[in-house]
Amino acid sequence: MNLRSVDRNSHKPCIVGLTQQLEVLSNWLASPDVNSQIFSISGIGGIGKTTLLTEMAAEARRCSTVTLWMDGQFCLQTPRAFLSHLEMSLEMEYGRTRAAGSPLLAHVVEELTRQRTVVIIDNCETIDRIDSWLLSSFLPLLAASEFLFIVASRTGLPIQWHTNLLWGNQIHSFTLELFTRKEVHEYVQSSGLPPLVQQDIVHKTDGHPLLLALTVDMLRRQGREREDYAQQIPGILSAELLKEATSPYMYEALQILSLFPAADQTMLNQLLTHPLSALDYTALSTLSCVHAGAGGLSLHQLVSRMLREDYERRDPGDYQMMRSRVLELLTERYPSVNKLLQMQIAAHILELYREQLPSSHAYTDFSGIRQREVEQQMSFEPEDLPYLQRFLAESLARSDWQSELIENGQYSSLLDDIANYAPEGIRIIRNADRVPLAFCAGLWLHDQTLSILERYSPDDMNMLGDTVNSARRLPPEAADTICVLLAAVDVEQSSYRPEELGGMLFQSWLIDAMSGLRAIIPTADRQLNMLLPHLGFEERTMPSQPYAREDMHVWELDFRQVTFEVWVQRILRQNIQTAGFIPQEAPRVLSRDEVRLMLQHLYEDTVLEEMVPLQAMGCKGVRARELVVSILQADSPTYPLTDLEQRILRESYLHRNYRKSELAEALHMSRATFYRHSRQGFIHLGHVFTQRWMALK
Repeated sequence: MNLRSVDRNSHKPCIVGLTQQLEVLSNWLASPDVNSQIFSISGIGGIGKTTLLTEMAAEARRCSTVTLWMDGQFCLQTPRAFLSHLEMSLEMEYGRTRAAGSPLLAHVVEELTRQRTVVIIDNCETIDRIDSWLLSSFLPLLAASEFLFIVASRTGLPIQWHTNLLWGNQIHSFTLELFTRKEVHEYVQSSGLPPLVQQDIVHKTDGHPLLLALTVDMLRRQGREREDYAQQIPGILSAELLKEATSPYMYEALQILSLFPAADQTMLNQLLTHPLSALDYTALSTLSCVHAGAGGLSLHQLVSRMLREDYERRDPGDYQMMRSRVLELLTERYPSVNKLLQMQIAAHILELYREQLPSSHAYTDFSGIRQREVEQQMSFEPEDLPYLQRFLAESLARSDWQSELIENGQYSSLLDDIANYAPEGIRIIRNADRVPLAFCAGLWLHDQTLSILERYSPDDMNMLGDTVNSARRLPPEAADTICVLLAAVDVEQSSYRPEELGGMLFQSWLIDAMSGLRAIIPTADRQLNMLLPHLGFEERTMPSQPYAREDMHVWELDFRQVTFEVWVQRILRQNIQTAGFIPQEAPRVLSRDEVRLMLQHLYEDTVLEEMVPLQAMGCKGVRARELVVSILQADSPTYPLTDLEQRILRESYLHRNYRKSELAEALHMSRATFYRHSRQGFIHLGHVFTQRWMALK
């Protein structure tokens, strides 16, 4: 499978994401006078190394250059094996045979120096077995010729290559990265899949070429096995990514490391069944998916997510227990590390916690966040304002605005005034070209910003009460409270879903607050009012006012008073802490597979009685069936279950009047879309069922 190309038709592949590397090769091939060089291709498993080598070989052959391909798993055992494989390639590809009595090394060198030559070796993980011989005895014989040595491995060439006096300056290193969103779109647009399915692929595959190729291939298949195959992809990909981890102890270490943003040897050994020695820890740090930094070792973002998904699917009970222990260790560590590491810990905890929330929640979709987006400058620049005004106008035109307390028709003017007089209250998400994609704008409350708040939102002034009075006495440098007033995303761009951009803003904003600030959100939005308590916000008591809307709430997250540890406990228990109240541990929500099993055996009391999750909840089989029926038969679904999901589950498991293919047709949707909504329905029904049962106990 060609991981970084898509057939637009049967004879013309479109290469995605390899332009820069192929351009460097083309320049070398086209130059009339070149020196011998080395190209080192590296990257995690499935990232496209072999695909790039294949394209490089094809390009070299198109230029009538002698091109030899070898597999490092077989040719790098000994110098003799290396030369023998070159001899065989020369004979098979070009009919060059060694004369009787001619030394093997002399024959190979003569053939490689006769004309411009490219030697390509894939799977070079063991090149260190003969690298001393290559650098001291073989490559110097080719230095004066037109010779290109291209090698690919997960970790790149060892350090001694880069420090070699003769070859160090002749090495070009190419570390392959995940696809950008633009490249993923380019890939899926030629897949032949429906546009809505393409959007779903872009959203879920994280830009990893192998994952993308597997997903596209799966969705092209016909039949009911699609759903089962989709569940296998994390396991397939994690196996590919972990080929380097030959020891089961190393695999266990990687599995635990996936739960941390970064961890040192001591932290890992607190959780491992088989603690790592210093030698083991060093070996772990050399894997291609592992990076060493100030906080210890960290996993490549995609590898981390895939391992967690695979871990949770294989052993959900152990995964939940281990995740809780990791969160405890991170909260203990948080106060003692610098601000950068604190931000990393906070972001990681939000990501781990997000997995417990309804997966489709519009404001907690952090799945599109990658380091490259996080690193984009977040502060406001004057040239950004036209973009932000456009996002704002489009949001208002769609009537999806959430700032209910801003005076009608004053949104644009408010944004202008914030940009001119209080730009520090604007945060921006940008793409790789620094073009704004989304923003939120608010006011840091102090003596100079209250006039803006009073001009555009006098109701906010009244609702904030004592906060405003305190702010009147503060100079700008002492402000520690921000009131968010505006937010909008670019709905015209196709690289990100609006909820992904909203998730990026929301996450960065929360991480900012964790550094010791207070955030305030006045809102009547139903989703926000349901979500914010889950994220540790507390509702403020509003002064009684005749104008106040019944659905208006003011939420506050105050890290001036609350420590990080308390906040973590608060969100994990999913309860608001109040004076004299000790929150109970939140129940474990039924998983997607558990809900599906319950629905499949809904009318089989014996099976329901034996389901361990229901036993743990104290829910009898008959009672579970009655509760499910009441949820699916209700006139309107309970959030987060949607009308469509409720109907699909009701028709599939209660009424059973249609086969699933017939039901998909009746709902005018493809089977892929039908199964996607079914899977979401299982997840959301799990949340509703758990909430209902706990309320009834």
